[in-house]
Amino acid sequence: MSSIKIYMKDGTVEDFPHEGRSGGSYTKTLTFEGVFVVVKTEWGKRIAFPAADVSRVEETPERG
Repeated sequence: MSSIKIYMKDGTVEDFPHEGRSGGSYTKTLTFEGVFVVVKTEWGKRIAFPAADVSRVEETPERG
């Protein structure tokens, strides 16, 4: 499981903290698809950010 933070060039931060989901194998994922940074939530929702607007991406694994 991981938490993801996307730092935008305008100074805002998009935060996707680890929330978990029953079933054990569901987690947030981070991918880079063409010119987009894509976050997929535990529930299957996909959020895409134009890479041109992103200054930094952090993915922190949750170790329990």
